[in-house]
Amino acid sequence: MVIIETCNDVTANLWKRLCLAACALFLAVPAAAGASMVTESRPGQLPIMDAETGQVLTSQELAARETDTDVLFLGEFHDNASIHETEAALLQDLYKQKQGKLALSLEMAERDTQPVLDSYLAGKIREDEYLAAGRPWPNYRDAYRPMVTFARTQKIPVIAANIPRKAAAVYAHTGSLREAEETWGAYMPQTVYPGSLAYERAFTGTMMRLRGQAMPISQDTIPRLFAAQCLKDNTMAESIDRYARAHGGHLVFHVTGAAHCEGWLGTVEQLHQRNPGLTIRVITAVRYDPSRLSRSEAAALCRDKGDYLILVPETMADTGSRG
Repeated sequence: MVIIETCNDVTANLWKRLCLAACALFLAVPAAAGASMVTESRPGQLPIMDAETGQVLTSQELAARETDTDVLFLGEFHDNASIHETEAALLQDLYKQKQGKLALSLEMAERDTQPVLDSYLAGKIREDEYLAAGRPWPNYRDAYRPMVTFARTQKIPVIAANIPRKAAAVYAHTGSLREAEETWGAYMPQTVYPGSLAYERAFTGTMMRLRGQAMPISQDTIPRLFAAQCLKDNTMAESIDRYARAHGGHLVFHVTGAAHCEGWLGTVEQLHQRNPGLTIRVITAVRYDPSRLSRSEAAALCRDKGDYLILVPETMADTGSRG
């Protein structure tokens, strides 16, 4: 493994806050799953806005725009059912536009589970066998199964992009890559670039605000948590880059927490470090208060967070998963 000690700073005002859910999932516990596909009516789908113009787009319209894109990030709130409806619809529309030249990449799937995931996608094992070995997230049934099921039906590759969560947890606890490598070395990124100063400032600010509230952490642990966050970013970026280099002309649709891509930082900047020639677009979910701002006003305030925005009213930002 190569550890790079220097990295260009990115303008700090590009990214003003992290998504809490993405920062707190180091030790998520997997659960069993099983649910139906998203329906064609897509009743829960949220509108997508062009961050520059404020134009409201359907998932079909956005997919038609991005046919020449190499990597499309969607930064979600992990517990928001309407966002999951939106990303499942977008995957289907991207598939139609790309005529099969498409891969789904997931933060929610870990590198060491790629063989069992591939076996499930190929129809070699049953879903219950995949779930028993694949360590799906607790809300897999409602949030991610529709996309994986669609990928299985349409023969779309699915990239288990993330580092094993236990490796990230070991790194966050010890601050030592060596200890993580002893067990998980085969799944660690070959090169680890540090996060930018903008990314570190935003992460630290969020963690400081959460001290004594949602996350019982000490100030001393924040640098290790940020290092583990960057290790995830490096791993996901490397996973995406490997696929992109091997499959020219394909679009990689990477679904991740908003914290990992908002403001073109996190995994996005790590991917750019590895392959600056890629065309990358970012869709990011942002919260807004509809009693204070219209959608267009919220979009104008958040245009530095991505190429496209999914505007989520504060009243439904964390509604939990639904079937």
